[in-house]
Amino acid sequence: METSTEYFHSEVPLGKSGEWSVERIVIPEREYNPDQDSRPDCFKFRPGTYIGLSRGHEQFMTDFYDEWWTQRPAIAEAHARGGQILITGLGIGLVAEAILKPSENKVSGITIIEQSADVISLVKPYLDARYPGKIEIIEADAFLWQPPQGQRFTVGWHDIWPNPLAEENAKDMEILEARYQPWCEWQGFWPKIYVESMAQ
Repeated sequence: METSTEYFHSEVPLGKSGEWSVERIVIPEREYNPDQDSRPDCFKFRPGTYIGLSRGHEQFMTDFYDEWWTQRPAIAEAHARGGQILITGLGIGLVAEAILKPSENKVSGITIIEQSADVISLVKPYLDARYPGKIEIIEADAFLWQPPQGQRFTVGWHDIWPNPLAEENAKDMEILEARYQPWCEWQGFWPKIYVESMAQ
């Protein structure tokens, strides 16, 4: 699905809490010919300074171009449908920011489910300050959390996996889709979109 949302870099402050850290990532210039790179355009080499969320040495999320690109279906659905949006996995808040960035949008609020208190402490103050009253972040396990009675979401977007190519993702996505089907009009999964984008 196409969306006019423009790519942007995250401005989440750098910091560390427990095993988790928000860090600056620098990809230096190098000799590179994009015409010799057979990958889809979104995955091609883009030097620059980025932001990443890591636990120890494991990178969970970045604002790399390909990571933003593969979140675009969720952004497009949220803009088209409006209403209340559900996101599982806070990361650096990239999807929530992209949804709320346009000054004119139909989204009334975003609920984010995040299991790690450390991730919440790193990212929540920034999102609260920038989008006051628009984002509710709940510390909970996405596989166990249950919305309050009567709650409905127009969009459910699931992005809790550090590796979009891991074999266990398929089972996890199946479980989450079944769990949230009663509450979400539409659901999408970052690993699925990432793999589909690689094949284009």
